Amino acid sequence: MTETWLGVDIGGTSTRLLLMDEAHQWSGFRKVPTASWAQAPDALATLAVLIEEVLEKQPVRGVMLGLPGILSRNRQTVISLPFIQALDNQPVATLLAEKLRIPVAMDKDVNHLMLWDLLQLGRLPDHAVGLYLGTGMGNSLWLNGQFYHGAHGGAGEIGHTPWEGNSLPCPCGNIGCAETLTSGNWLARWAETHCAETPLSMLFTQHGEHPDLQQFVQRLGKIIASEMNILDPEYLILGGGVLAMNDFPLATLRAQIVQHLRPPATRAGLKLVFSNATDHTGCRGACLAAERQFRSQ
Repeated sequence: MTETWLGVDIGGTSTRLLLMDEAHQWSGFRKVPTASWAQAPDALATLAVLIEEVLEKQPVRGVMLGLPGILSRNRQTVISLPFIQALDNQPVATLLAEKLRIPVAMDKDVNHLMLWDLLQLGRLPDHAVGLYLGTGMGNSLWLNGQFYHGAHGGAGEIGHTPWEGNSLPCPCGNIGCAETLTSGNWLARWAETHCAETPLSMLFTQHGEHPDLQQFVQRLGKIIASEMNILDPEYLILGGGVLAMNDFPLATLRAQIVQHLRPPATRAGLKLVFSNATDHTGCRGACLAAERQFRSQ
């Protein structure tokens, strides 16, 4: 019997669901606003209903969730989802498995994006870093041939390092996190204040020369370079909805990163790849992660 897996990519804005069979054929893509279930009185039960609607049409071997925040090291419990706080401090994988009566696992959503992009390379590198800029700043660490989660599940949170002179409150509860100045959230707030009539996707097309947006790219380059100088990976993969915006200055961002890398080795040796991610990439990566975890031996 052909095995099938369900990948669920949960972002701060949208939740995407996709099925994959063992021949890597994709089907049943669905996209809904995350608020449609996350703001319900019982968010977890409403998420379960959303998944059950898929399972009624196609039984699966297992479900993999991608979530935008900090998970426990064993990837069973949500510790902190700044944009979906209704799931905080809950053993989400265990509870969903009980409700759905099938295996459920989860990881950071950005690790699923990264897994997909890593598998597009000619070979899997030993060390790589991914940064995916969307509603927040997703950061994935692939070290010694596997994802690195840290002692408490909180590794790869470069967006929550402090930025000097920044007094903006962050959804994580801290003040002055870099993500408040280098994320899609910041861009949306800036656009609402300065050019509300401009579609967000066209922000850099119409206003890319504005000093505030140029400084945004400079800040982003500095924080990415900081992580590169600490970890010295073989590959840096950059992606996410912000970098996919029309006329986002990718060449300028690359130059900003390279400018701040430690010469000679880190600067000369780094391979920088811009992700070709689509609306399906996160849930495709989740499907591949589900296959790795749940495939029958």
